Amino acid sequence: MKDYNKMVGFIVIAILFTIVINIVTLLILNNSINEIKTRYLNETSIECKKQEAEDQTEEKDTINTDAEQSNKQIESNDIITGKNSIGTIKINRINFKGNVYEGTSLDILEKGVGHFDNSPYLDGNVCLAAHNTNKFWAKLKTLRKGDIITYESFLGTREYKVSEVNQIDETDWTKLENTNENTLTMITCVKGNRPKRLCVRAIAI
Repeated sequence: MKDYNKMVGFIVIAILFTIVINIVTLLILNNSINEIKTRYLNETSIECKKQEAEDQTEEKDTINTDAEQSNKQIESNDIITGKNSIGTIKINRINFKGNVYEGTSLDILEKGVGHFDNSPYLDGNVCLAAHNTNKFWAKLKTLRKGDIITYESFLGTREYKVSEVNQIDETDWTKLENTNENTLTMITCVKGNRPKRLCVRAIAI
């Protein structure tokens, strides 16, 4: 009988020990699971914040890019229509400084120096025209080789040295052809000789 009671006691103790072990194990597992959940939520929150920050940065970049493209488009449209000046030209010898506009129509030449729309804005043969009046290029014929001309456009500024001053036929378009050398070609009328044009060419310094 005593042996039986001892055995029952051992069994009860074993069962209680097993229950305690299981409870402890469950508590440990629960803490581990909670820790994993917390870590996961924190990492997820960080990743979400990073993604939101990247999205905001991309959105700002897109807005800035769109704004830059819009400004460039406006600037391009202004150049094409001749609404705004595309640069200036300064010739110290004849005390001239004037704005340069896109195109060589009568309307453009009434307000300033015109840029031949088929010629470059800076690199190559930049071709300009203006009226032969006191307001503009009446004194252009007095230029001599070596005189300095400063041309400033929206692409940059360049100085040129006069290389030739000649009269050409009004139908001679060869001087307007592009060149490998950075050149400035200026055309104006010749008073009293309508079939002729005064052509001044200058080479970049």
